[in-house]
This record gives sequence, structure tokens and C-alpha cells, in this order.
Amino acid sequence: MNSKQKQFILLTAALFAIVVLILNVHTYVDSSRFIVSASRSSQILNINRLRHPNVNKPSEHRQYPNLRKQDRLRLIMVPGLKRLYVLNGHRVIYIMHARTNIRQQILRTRGHHGQQIDHVNTGHTLTGRSWSALSHQCYIVAPAAVDQDKVAKNWLKTDFAFPNTIQLSWPDAQWLQSLPKGSKIIIR
Repeated sequence: MNSKQKQFILLTAALFAIVVLILNVHTYVDSSRFIVSASRSSQILNINRLRHPNVNKPSEHRQYPNLRKQDRLRLIMVPGLKRLYVLNGHRVIYIMHARTNIRQQILRTRGHHGQQIDHVNTGHTLTGRSWSALSHQCYIVAPAAVDQDKVAKNWLKTDFAFPNTIQLSWPDAQWLQSLPKGSKIIIR
């Protein structure tokens, strides 16, 4: 390899490193994508693990952490980002794609859960799987069908309303059934 080729390879590697650095700095500085209650580094780490929304798959590319082993567990729902953050203290331990139509408030888990729930609203039947009860007649649910039509894989883009719910993918909703009773869920 001659010196011109070596210079070209070094220049290319340096430009690539600069582009990666700029993108990381931009991601770190852009405060609209972060929640104040958690460290940015833990949020960036978990955002990088997110999959595309799919009602039949977990939100992240890894195993679920054990919720019973978390001592300062709380969940924060950010409707604008369509994400539900699971925090232990100030560290994000998991992020889920989610949608809600619950107004800003603090909810608690009640410890009740089931496999299927139906809701009839203005002539439409909404069916959900793996539901968990929350305070104030709210619940966590994985949308399954609207009027006997299956929900699209990317349910975040479809237009239907499950009243008083936090809607997650089926594996995420099933995992949250293991939330300890009385866990705090903050809707922002």
C-alpha cells in the first residue's frame, strides 16, 4: 500500500469518527427526546435497543429485567414520544412503545390482571390482551382487535380509541403483569 492510499484511509476514518461524534453530541443535547427524571446516558442506551413498533414483539432487543428485584421502581408515560419508561431510581431499565389517552395524573397498579378484556364504545367492540388494572378505572392493555379485525402490527399508527388505557405490545403488557402491587405510573 502506498502513502496516498494510507492517507486516504486515515482521512476516511477521521471523517467517519467526526460524523459519529457529531451525531452523538446532537442526540445527547436534544432535550425534547429525554425525560428529566432519568439520566440521559441510560435513556440513550435503551433508545438504541428499541425495535420498530410491533404489537407482537417486545419493544427492546433484549430480555426483560426482573421487576421484583427493583427497589425504587416507577413508570413514566410520555404521550408525545409514545413511550413508557421503566425506571429504577434515576436509571432507565427499559423503554416500551406505548400510546395512552389518559390525562396527566399519577396512577398505581392494583395487582389485578387477566388475559382478555372487551370494551364496547359507540357500537364498536375493542378487544385487548394481557390487561393489568390501575387506579382510577384505568388499565394497561395490548390491543388485539377492533370489531373483530386484527390490530395492525404497528398499532401506534392506527386510529382507534381504547378509553382509559396505556396500550403496549402484547409481550410488553404480559411482562408488566408482574409489576408489584402499588407501583407508581406517572402520566405526563
